[in-house]
Amino acid sequence: MLDLLEADTRFVFTLDGQTATVDDYLEIRPQADPRIRALVEEGRLAIGPWQILMDEFLVSGESIVRNLERGWRRAEALGGAMTVGYLPDMFGHVAQMPQILRRAGIEHAVVWRGVPAKLDFHAFRWEAPDGSSVRAEFLPDGYGNAAYVLAAPDRLAEEIEALRQASEPFFGDDPLLAMYGTDHTEPLAELVELVERVNTGQDAFRLELTTLADYIRSVPNGRQLALWRGEMRSSARANMLMGVNSARIELKAACARAERGLERYAEPFQALYGVSWPERFLALAWDRVIKNSAHDSICGCSLDPVEDQVLVRYAEAEQIADGLVRQAATQIAGAVPRGAVAVLNPSPHARTDVVVLDVAVPAEWSDVALRSPDGSDLATQELSRSEPLLSTAEMPGSRIPRTFLRVHGRELFGHVLNGFTIDEAENGPRLTFSVGDEPDPPWLDVGRLRREVELAARAAPDETWAVRIVAAPRRVLAAAVPAPALGWSAVRPVPGRHVVADGVEVSKGAMRNGLLDVQVEPAGTLRVRGGGADLAAVAKLVDGGDAGDTYNYAPPAADTLVEAPEGVCVETLAGGPIVGRLSIVRTYAWPRSTDEGSRTKETAPVEVKTEVELRAGEPFLRFRFSFENPCRDHRLRAHIPLAVRAEGSAAEGQFAVVERGLEAEGGAGEVALPTFPARGFVDAGGVAVLLEHVLEYEVLEGRELALTILRATGLISRNTNRFRAEPAGPEIAVPGAQGGGPRSVAFALFPHALSWVEAGVLMQMERYAHPFVTVNGAGEGNELDAVSGLELEGDGVVLSSLRRRGDWLEVRLVCESPKPVTATLRGGFRESREVDLLGRHAGPSQAVQTGLAVDLAPWEIRTLQLKR
Repeated sequence: MLDLLEADTRFVFTLDGQTATVDDYLEIRPQADPRIRALVEEGRLAIGPWQILMDEFLVSGESIVRNLERGWRRAEALGGAMTVGYLPDMFGHVAQMPQILRRAGIEHAVVWRGVPAKLDFHAFRWEAPDGSSVRAEFLPDGYGNAAYVLAAPDRLAEEIEALRQASEPFFGDDPLLAMYGTDHTEPLAELVELVERVNTGQDAFRLELTTLADYIRSVPNGRQLALWRGEMRSSARANMLMGVNSARIELKAACARAERGLERYAEPFQALYGVSWPERFLALAWDRVIKNSAHDSICGCSLDPVEDQVLVRYAEAEQIADGLVRQAATQIAGAVPRGAVAVLNPSPHARTDVVVLDVAVPAEWSDVALRSPDGSDLATQELSRSEPLLSTAEMPGSRIPRTFLRVHGRELFGHVLNGFTIDEAENGPRLTFSVGDEPDPPWLDVGRLRREVELAARAAPDETWAVRIVAAPRRVLAAAVPAPALGWSAVRPVPGRHVVADGVEVSKGAMRNGLLDVQVEPAGTLRVRGGGADLAAVAKLVDGGDAGDTYNYAPPAADTLVEAPEGVCVETLAGGPIVGRLSIVRTYAWPRSTDEGSRTKETAPVEVKTEVELRAGEPFLRFRFSFENPCRDHRLRAHIPLAVRAEGSAAEGQFAVVERGLEAEGGAGEVALPTFPARGFVDAGGVAVLLEHVLEYEVLEGRELALTILRATGLISRNTNRFRAEPAGPEIAVPGAQGGGPRSVAFALFPHALSWVEAGVLMQMERYAHPFVTVNGAGEGNELDAVSGLELEGDGVVLSSLRRRGDWLEVRLVCESPKPVTATLRGGFRESREVDLLGRHAGPSQAVQTGLAVDLAPWEIRTLQLKR
């Protein structure tokens, strides 16, 4: 391509919208950098604006922004970004994409899949929930509608005429956009000459080689365009391939862990408490996350080795995020007395969360409370305890050096060495090693320990020594601890007992906390009462066949559904008053496999363990489903009954809460299933399900929610998929997509019998998805403190990002509310300014007094920079 561009100035080329293509090329051929840069600057090679062409529904809104930010910055460094939001092959489009593009300075989008039947012209006005809009160019026959017109160069004029006639209903008198190229193809070397030959050989039409951006600029802009508002998930014009939402669910879980770790933990805590901004670490982590957002990667519709690498990238990003959180927490630990614990709150408002602490407690304390900074005591629940004497042995002194001095750092037989003593016992010398939870105690000199122990042992080599490894008596405690907004609070164990008001009461197969009442039913399902709802048969599991592929679910012609367990076993795991937890093990006989016609008669025994947890003060019930999957080609869904009949659903994700009906629009050869993705929560009929990651859901007849917790399939694409007319890709076996081995999926149930806005579902979503972090104190002194970092007030206003930009703190707020909201930011700021979505074009700064008031329109995304 570079040779063709350099050989003929008439030749132009539009790359695939992602700078990753260029970077992959330059990684192997870095010497081509000046060639690419020169062509981009001339405007003959169009690159960007994305780093990667992502799936919009399976990643966070913040990931989409960072993708655009990195792609734009890279394209500008190479000569300039294409000012078109090129979205050619995403499996549908999120509602807020027009606002994302406009707030980055992009006024045009190009789309294909998801466009509804209502839109019958190649251009339309696409509007986000906040009212901002872009001009959208629709590709009626996809991003390769002219890919093969040059297959027979001598018939080029006839092929072009046929293409023009087929496309005329969508283009009218406008120039026809003929996308010459598609997957895995390269242009003909004689392309320019062919175009010239056609133009001189007839006068019915004229061909012009142009970039995508130049085509859009050439189209008349004065006509009134049809308007579409919100997301696009229709199968009317092209296959939506909605089954990718449930293919390889472990990818969606890994994605959410990495995104959440970066967006809501690593960046905010480093911005507020870190010593220096870890730019390179964060760049590495985000690079992994964004590369994985490529739609065939995160969607799970690639080869097994590809998806294995996707999981590795997510693990690397998550590991970096965890390390940065620990690093920031270590800074906080220095201000907390040794023996106390700092509890860190990732939310931008003060709240209480249940934490589990492993603390040293004197054996004589019968009960333990936690002393808080205001002097009050918090109740605890003992989950377990450990004995102080871990091991004891007798040996001659000559054996001690080679047995106990081979320590690696401060590790001693799997424990962290915290100190030692040498003394005389009744029967001779005694060496005592103490171990604890202090990872690097400043009082311990390992070199001195080695010398003193070795000298003492050599002085009495033949005497019998008593050698002990001891630890302070420890208890694992659960406690509900309050902490300031994006700040921390220190607590310390003290003797005593504190009564929990409205604590969790647990009896045989039942739990209650004053907000919810939970009872295990004979079939292993639950009856849940509270929040104005009375729900029966909660968490019924239904397993059915799947004769589809990674792109599309398709049941066999004669399906067999398994929903009744063959056995149920209930056990109490935690008895309150802070945490109640039940284990429900249901045993099923699932058919081992499925073909296009039916499921096999041979079955496999499967135990599904459901851990149900109720916490003091929480109005929702936590679920975790765990099992070993021995079967192939099937779908497992958890069913949640609704409090009232629903006419639709509301699903949170990508900066919005989207209202959906009970049906999906079809028409392009694909059965349009009303199975939809949700990221933060799905709400219907007075019941909200709070999510850890993207899950697929369906509202069944307006009466219950079905959430897919496993979809096992063995082909990338099946040539004869009952629910799709044409293949979506190659028919290649992918046994990894069968989901064999251990599986685990979690969510929470929040019954409320109101609308999601009235019930405050967003607030409960925040509580569920963002647990507190703890770190052991490492400072001197005795005073307990509580420190607030940044506080955000405003119902329905969500914190999407908090990071540093030079001397400024950059905050991205989203009003996920149908009503305007005035948000208030507090945190000791003295100056503020507004920037665009990519952190550019800063407006004039303004002084801040006690707090910064930000007026947000419904669904508005706003990016601000603050200085202390």
